[in-house]
Amino acid sequence: MGIITIARQAESQGEALAERTAADLGYALVDRAHLERLIQSHGLTGRELDESDEEPGGPGTSPGDRVHVDYLQEALLDLAVKEDLVVLGRGAQILFRDCPWSVHVRVVAGIAARRAMLRARQPVSEAEADALLAEADRQRAEWVRQHYGADWADPTQYDLIVRTDRLGIEEAAAIIRLAAERRRIGGHLAEIEAWIESGRAEGLPEPATGGPAFVHPSEAELAKVLDFYRIRWEYEPTSFPLAWNEAGQPTEAFRPDFYLPDLDLYIELTTLKQSLVTDKNRKVRRFRELYPNIHLKVFYGRDFRSLIHKYGLSLPAAPDPAAPRDREVRSS
Repeated sequence: MGIITIARQAESQGEALAERTAADLGYALVDRAHLERLIQSHGLTGRELDESDEEPGGPGTSPGDRVHVDYLQEALLDLAVKEDLVVLGRGAQILFRDCPWSVHVRVVAGIAARRAMLRARQPVSEAEADALLAEADRQRAEWVRQHYGADWADPTQYDLIVRTDRLGIEEAAAIIRLAAERRRIGGHLAEIEAWIESGRAEGLPEPATGGPAFVHPSEAELAKVLDFYRIRWEYEPTSFPLAWNEAGQPTEAFRPDFYLPDLDLYIELTTLKQSLVTDKNRKVRRFRELYPNIHLKVFYGRDFRSLIHKYGLSLPAAPDPAAPRDREVRSS
């Protein structure tokens, strides 16, 4: 049993190298075509893989086209206990990073070679080609950051970094094959299955849809809009005390839903019925009195509904007024 993961810069011939490596070793190649066949057997569609790789989403991708990364992770783990794999992209270097029977490879190439590869397929100028390549790599890095909290370009994520414009596909594949053979990653079906089960119990890297534990679905929908516009955000990073007891301990606090570091702006999302907003408004007024230099924007229900309809998202279920809101510290 063995797993080889291959991450690649755009136009570095990573796909061709993965195919050659799989053929040389007799491993199954897990690329987009393989996963499309797999998900179709489970009643899903190819569209649901549109953003499930370190690839740009493509024209027409909207915030509502959420990738089934939880399903993707489970599918890769399931395949890993059945046969030897060469996995192309999909953040597999993070998913299997601690597996003893794996080799993780990053494929790179010089900018001139990558530019030439792209221009052979698209009639673009050198400057346009460079911009397209940079954007493709940025999106791949962002995908890994968002879904696994890891740095795609960090060399410590990989066992090998191969440069295809110098080595060529055949020699690069031979190096990967040698590493797999020297590390004896093959023939460990029982061990890798036990490793996966142990990893599940201890907590494997969270998929895309894991992320923060949003208190309400409306917060997850707003996060989709922010992600679509590539606006960096943090979820409930700061709690601001609003009242204290005689011992100086906070008895009430206000924790805004989002912080946008590039704008130095906090956002509070209030989708409660108007009759239930009074207490929230009181807290917002108190917050502004105590922290006049902190920028805060409040989104009320009507604002949120308008935003959701504008971007074609589904409106989440109405909040439960009785549900506890553990983001707020209340007096006992």
